[in-house]
Amino acid sequence: MIFANAEQAEFWSQLASAWIELEDLLEEISSRPGQLAMDRLGLRSGERVVDLGCGTGVTTLDLASRVAPGGQVVGVDIASGMLARARARAATSGVANVEFLHADLQVHDLGSARFDAAYSRFGVMFFADPTAAFANIRISLREGAALSFVAWQSVFENEWMLLPGAAVTEVTGSAPPMAGPGEPGRFSLAEPDRVSAILDAAGFTSIVITPHADQAVFGEDQIPEVASASMRVGGVRAMLQDADDATRQRAREAIEEALRSRLDDGQVRLSVGVWLVSARA
Repeated sequence: MIFANAEQAEFWSQLASAWIELEDLLEEISSRPGQLAMDRLGLRSGERVVDLGCGTGVTTLDLASRVAPGGQVVGVDIASGMLARARARAATSGVANVEFLHADLQVHDLGSARFDAAYSRFGVMFFADPTAAFANIRISLREGAALSFVAWQSVFENEWMLLPGAAVTEVTGSAPPMAGPGEPGRFSLAEPDRVSAILDAAGFTSIVITPHADQAVFGEDQIPEVASASMRVGGVRAMLQDADDATRQRAREAIEEALRSRLDDGQVRLSVGVWLVSARA
């Protein structure tokens, strides 16, 4: 098995167990924009779809319901731990028209003109060479097939990431690590001009990039859970990777205090900013 993105494979494999434990909370943040991107495909029964960076398979099963009967969905992910959860989810749900593939989308041969559509919910920001990856994906699509994905805008449009990071910076004195321009990471597709250039170079046409503003809404009783979750994924996780117990406790308290400062009528509302991207093969 060839992985051009070996570092990402290792990273997501390490993160898989925490991600699975937190997936209900993470779904509250990612579900709505993901649904908007999926709706853009206009899927019909009998179609074949590839789910790019499918993670634990939530989106794969949703796609499968949209193309049933007769349709098929292939979920592809670089992390075997995520796929184990996805396969278990499909088995428990009794969904038979799905297949899960452990592969690197940048280099894996997905077949030629095999799919009628490609979809991703926050799964395409981590390629070492995004142009090569999208060109490889395009080969697997029939002519005129639809591509639709959702990617994060910058951290400043995403308070649900910004607020915990800023709180922990006050504790540690250092900011969350950020990938450099053009490097794989959560915000690698945050600039629409770059996204358009990548897709154009990969051979896609009819590229449409639309901003969408949403909110993550948490109750006051969820604040400890949200603080704990923010310490286990993303930039805050990296900031605290080598921290001692006392520092971690201060960080948790700082995040909770920052969240409580945003309470309004018993709820915390934090911005969620994404790009909805569509194109044609």
